[in-house]
Amino acid sequence: MSGDPPLPFDPPDAPPGLYPAPPAALAERLRASVPEKRFVHSLGVAAEARRLAALHGADVPRAWLAGLLHDCAKGIPKERQAGECDRLGVALDPATRALPQVIHGFLGERLARTDYGVRDEAVLRAIRLHTVGGAGMTALDKVVFLADGTEPGRHYPGVEDVRAAADRGLDEAIRLFLDGQFAYLSSHGGAIHPATLLLREELGPLDDLSRRRT
Repeated sequence: MSGDPPLPFDPPDAPPGLYPAPPAALAERLRASVPEKRFVHSLGVAAEARRLAALHGADVPRAWLAGLLHDCAKGIPKERQAGECDRLGVALDPATRALPQVIHGFLGERLARTDYGVRDEAVLRAIRLHTVGGAGMTALDKVVFLADGTEPGRHYPGVEDVRAAADRGLDEAIRLFLDGQFAYLSSHGGAIHPATLLLREELGPLDDLSRRRT
């Protein structure tokens, strides 16, 4: 979780129509909707997504926007998110319902569209996939997925190795990040979302440690 001071607010220039409102207005709306620590984290993800996108040839303003809004559903308590998805017609499969901690990505896609006015499908997809990933992710999807796990406020064993790998290549960094997550979940009896397992399998062989499914 982020605990560092907010990063400078520096939205990149975007093509007409990508930002549904002035970036400062989007940020203020987000700040009013989520806890302050989550807002600081979101600024960190936006900045890191912008940096990684520029480094790896992904769309920079789309990465920044998806990074800013990726957790826009986090203002809704976790125990209410599945019900809110049902109310809004957001489909959740059984594997997703079984992992409440990932539902905010699916709900966030809808709220980014309805509450923030985002219409860009690539941005919305990156928001949806940031919690579980999946096979066939685009460079933009991978940038936002990684930025969520490597922004400057993140502190966990191995994060510096993942950050260094992210500078070298998106796939290498995701492999390293997921292998650490899978090892932690295995040792704590946790479950892995099937989409996340498909993502990891797409990036190379898995050992038995990484095969715990929901």
